[in-house]
Amino acid sequence: MTIADLIKKDVNAVTEKKSDLTYLPWAYAWTEALTADENATFSVQMFGDKCYMEVNGTAMVWVTVTLFSKPMTCMLPVMNNKNEPISIAGRTFKDKWGNDKKEVIDSFNVNTAIMRCMTKALALHGLGLYIYSGSDYPPENDLSPVAESLSPQQVKEINVLAKQCGITSN
Repeated sequence: MTIADLIKKDVNAVTEKKSDLTYLPWAYAWTEALTADENATFSVQMFGDKCYMEVNGTAMVWVTVTLFSKPMTCMLPVMNNKNEPISIAGRTFKDKWGNDKKEVIDSFNVNTAIMRCMTKALALHGLGLYIYSGSDYPPENDLSPVAESLSPQQVKEINVLAKQCGITSN
């Protein structure tokens, strides 16, 4: 399997909808990663003794996924079930029954952010990338004939431009 195969893979049968957002379950995404590359790995960046970075009173996780010997790093805020960043100081609110509840960063929401971030990093490798672009389906066009028609110099120039833009190529 190649990155081009991952880009074209239709994952709609396993996605989940929450509110207006579409999610690819991390377990499916990781299974696909291991199927594509048996040497696939992912790692969570540590910041001292924490697996998240404090950013303006909130937390952000960083995950690197390596597929086909190419590492891709993604970051994601630690969020609540409404996709709002959770304050490190926490906040008190009333639930729907009027009870006081405290929302704080805990192991569950940090773990959820890590696994969502791992899935997002897999999208940087192509798996489910079309979901993040707002498309309902993966690209149908096979671009490999175009890529095969490029000279080595053209490929080198594209790679230099991509690197300058912070994009890594195949």
